[in-house]
Amino acid sequence: MVRVHSAGLCATDLDLHLGNIGRAPSECDYLVIGHENLGIVEHAPRGAKVQAGDLVVSTLRRACGEYCRPCLTGEQDMCVTGKFEERGIAGLHGFLSEAYAEDTFYLVKVPSALIETATLAEPLSILEKGIDHAMRIQSRFSWEPKKALVMGAGPVGMLGAAALRMRGYEVIVASLEAEGGRKEKLLAEVGIRYLCIHTTSIADATRGANAQDIVIDASGSETAVPSAIEALAPGGICILASVTRGSRPITLDIATVNRNIVLGNRVILGTVKAGRRHFEMAVRDLETIETRRPGWLANLVTRRLPYDQALTAMTRAPEEIKTVLHFA
Repeated sequence: MVRVHSAGLCATDLDLHLGNIGRAPSECDYLVIGHENLGIVEHAPRGAKVQAGDLVVSTLRRACGEYCRPCLTGEQDMCVTGKFEERGIAGLHGFLSEAYAEDTFYLVKVPSALIETATLAEPLSILEKGIDHAMRIQSRFSWEPKKALVMGAGPVGMLGAAALRMRGYEVIVASLEAEGGRKEKLLAEVGIRYLCIHTTSIADATRGANAQDIVIDASGSETAVPSAIEALAPGGICILASVTRGSRPITLDIATVNRNIVLGNRVILGTVKAGRRHFEMAVRDLETIETRRPGWLANLVTRRLPYDQALTAMTRAPEEIKTVLHFA
């Protein structure tokens, strides 16, 4: 039994609130939303991985029940049947509640120093998965990556950029916001360059020797995907981390894209909903970031509200980065 401390909100929660996506549990006519979570264990079986008083975050995806190999081996995030369930999104209640019960296998311990920022573990875990899988794929040859581009300056993009910068990469974050804003200042504090694509195009910024070894698209815009692929250096890898829901037609020279991917040994990778291992990586990286730059993560949480103001939280301001609801 876990007592909820706080829960973050994102664009997925807004889509769920509006009824655009989501599926309630089979026995219910409603779905409790909320997937970016942090709680305190109230009770756990003797000898379990977590015990009463532990601060924890919970993973989201659960096995499909059709015995596909990833689900059988604890990698539910890689389910191949598509019939999995996800807490707060599809078939299982989420964490916008006072308490919840969960198998301790899905609970990841969090250090007390992260009590105000550990709700960021879930969005970061998606890119931890992408980066980890990218490194595994790129072990195919002698690779020495140095440059990384992240498209999108939302919480996922900024956290992913910080994780890459912490690993020693030269990192650029590209987004629509004008220069001089809050996000650019926060990124500069951790040594990350900000690029406004209204001022400088991705193509101009990544031409020739400036082509990128790793490109992450966390923009949520389908129009960003071609630019992300084209920004890759030979042998580079593009990680697509956005579930784009747009339907705008895009003119794309697929022959040139295909030729560049094939002749340049480039790779395109998708990443979504992490498992336990990548949640653990996210918690470790959050702890490292907090140690190196105390208070930086807290500045990503631009609005903190009590849980009974959840409807207010569904309206977002332009400069907002992350909203967190508090239950404790």
